[in-house]
Amino acid sequence: MKFYKHSIHLLYLILLFSNCVQEFDPPSQGYENLLVVEAFLSNGSEPFEVKLSRSTTIDTSAFIPEYGAQVSLLDDIGGTYNLTEISSGIYQYTQQLNAQVGRSYQIQIQTMNGNKYESEDVVMKKTPPIDDLRYEFEEKPNGEMGVQFYINTHDSENNTWYYRWEWDETWEFMTPYDSYLLWEDNMLKLRDERINICWKFGNSTSIEISTSKNLSSDFISDYPLLFVSTMTDRLKVKYSLNVRQYALSAESYTFWNELKKTTETLGTLFDPQPSTIKGNIHNINNRKETVLGYFDASEVHEQRIFIKSRDLPSVQYPNYYSYCFDSIVSGGRIPIMINANWMIVTETTDERGFPAYLFSIPSCVDCRVYGTNEKPEYWD
Repeated sequence: MKFYKHSIHLLYLILLFSNCVQEFDPPSQGYENLLVVEAFLSNGSEPFEVKLSRSTTIDTSAFIPEYGAQVSLLDDIGGTYNLTEISSGIYQYTQQLNAQVGRSYQIQIQTMNGNKYESEDVVMKKTPPIDDLRYEFEEKPNGEMGVQFYINTHDSENNTWYYRWEWDETWEFMTPYDSYLLWEDNMLKLRDERINICWKFGNSTSIEISTSKNLSSDFISDYPLLFVSTMTDRLKVKYSLNVRQYALSAESYTFWNELKKTTETLGTLFDPQPSTIKGNIHNINNRKETVLGYFDASEVHEQRIFIKSRDLPSVQYPNYYSYCFDSIVSGGRIPIMINANWMIVTETTDERGFPAYLFSIPSCVDCRVYGTNEKPEYWD
């Protein structure tokens, strides 16, 4: 009987440890080398661009360009616009295109191996303007604080129903040391530019879409577009968000929605699993070949908003330059410090009151290490 009880206890232990969950990351096996086409036509000022690449395994984010292709845009009145490969896999029409709402467009591609592809004809949709781009300072359930941007729009004619947004962001930042001296030609000189105030830039990486199809009127109310956390350096001085709004067809909305579900919720066994998302581009000689991507055309409307740090509640921002340090040396040691990759900041005095110079490391002095000191044209 005692042996039986010990055996039962041992069995419980075996079952307990055998049910421990261990992470399993299966390797990617056997994927198709598919053509990937990224193409969107708008009536904006930016050049029309087509990106061609090859698909990769799900655990790889490398961009494998499809170079050496011939890419053209065709319109419904006989116009043909040939694109130029400006870098590997990136093709642009470098002149003014003047795409128009209501006109029909198609892209044609011929790869180096002779395969020919074309998109379905796409009509450039009219897009209503953005009604309002606003923000609220909010605290998330996890305690993270920041700015939540919301967008409002509507179509009084009830013709749009499907919307997509992209954005780009700009923010100003400063380094802790303001250097007005430089060492050049073995002598000290005054700088002719400030290098402690710079700007950084970012672009949308998520898929932002919405529909009003299930509503009685074509109205999008307070769509949560982007959250900017105070745990970054974006809001510390001045921040700007520029939003572009596009109208979608029902077909293109379906494509973007499926792509969003696949790319943004993938991660567990209970999430949607990777699948081929059908686009509107095909091989003209082999309709069975799968081509990834969707060509669409839409009018674009933009709206920009600025936020200054004084417009927000007082918060404690992280010290992004906690690693910075400095050193005070005599004038005779300036060349030694420069050769050791230090940067001169200003004139000062040492502990004895003698003339000396303050130095620090480049990333704490020169903001161009992380951004540009060329002020954007739209910055006021």
